[in-house]
Amino acid sequence: MNYDARYLDYFECFNAGRYFEAHEVLEGLWLATRGEGRDFYKGLIQTAAVYLKLQQAKPAPAQRLAQRAAALLTPFQPVREGLDVTAVVTLLQAVIQGQNAQAAGAPPQLELKS
Repeated sequence: MNYDARYLDYFECFNAGRYFEAHEVLEGLWLATRGEGRDFYKGLIQTAAVYLKLQQAKPAPAQRLAQRAAALLTPFQPVREGLDVTAVVTLLQAVIQGQNAQAAGAPPQLELKS
């Protein structure tokens, strides 16, 4: 499937731990999108922000953002645009419950299904 370059760049940045850049690169696509896809991209942008807050050792703001991101992404389960949305929501639920994969040295990786 052919995905927008900004969408693909988001995953490259996210998986490299460059969460601010991931947020920024997807914002253009979010702004250009109308309809239900807009909430999907917003949820991914907020997911990057969650992990940025964890990198900055700010767990409480990360938990609040994770709740908002999970709420936005839940309707798109199980899969949207090649992404296992259920897996992303599971990662966000772990943050909400106080887990910090960043601190544990196991940052999450988001992969698109081919």
